[in-house]
Amino acid sequence: MADEKKNGAGGGNLLEIRDLSLTLGGNQILADVNMDVGHGHIHALIGPNGAGKTTLIRSIMGGMPHKGTIRFLFSDNGRIGYVPQLLEFDHSVPISVFDFLFLMLRKSPLFLSRRRPMRRKIQKILAATESGHLIDRGVGCLSGGEFRRVLLAQALVPKPELLLLDEPASNVDEVGARHFEQMLIQLKQEHGHSILMVSHDMQTIRRIADRVTAINRTVTYDGPIDGLDLTKPFFNVSPEMA
Repeated sequence: MADEKKNGAGGGNLLEIRDLSLTLGGNQILADVNMDVGHGHIHALIGPNGAGKTTLIRSIMGGMPHKGTIRFLFSDNGRIGYVPQLLEFDHSVPISVFDFLFLMLRKSPLFLSRRRPMRRKIQKILAATESGHLIDRGVGCLSGGEFRRVLLAQALVPKPELLLLDEPASNVDEVGARHFEQMLIQLKQEHGHSILMVSHDMQTIRRIADRVTAINRTVTYDGPIDGLDLTKPFFNVSPEMA
């Protein structure tokens, strides 16, 4: 069934996934996935490597052929922001954070763009993730945490209703990870963003997630974070899928 979009009111679900299955090259990547993401929630998606988490995120974005239904119940602009797990680029290219965002955000041809107004706009964008001081830093010189904050800032423009994050704190030290957590909480509480994030960091998930879904090709746990017991085999493949 084709994906559906429908305007919704505040509260309730923002995203509903029903009976989603995906097969690539004869291999079943996802099977009968059912889950909901609530309005204004931080929802964690967990599972072992190769469980299909990134594939599910890409399916939500409309980039993977699948069976089943993905239904959005947006209440405002219906925009989706995305921060990938990896973004490959040549670190030797002498490009600043300003130039990086300038190229990503400009709507007119480069020779028609006005850099001064755009600089003010980019400074404001970076301020949302407390990274305004990085505007003239070379992208190739950024730490993992700094680059993730720049990518998050870019994903917030225009303001999304749903923010998809694939391992947002990967390659980030403990201090940077805790800072990132506080930014996500602020985005939820002060700006009303709904966040679906893939993560392996159970400490982060316990601190900030409202709900968690564990998958290993199919859903093995779905519920409140307080109900997640890691001593149980939530990551095991069901017998019918083995």
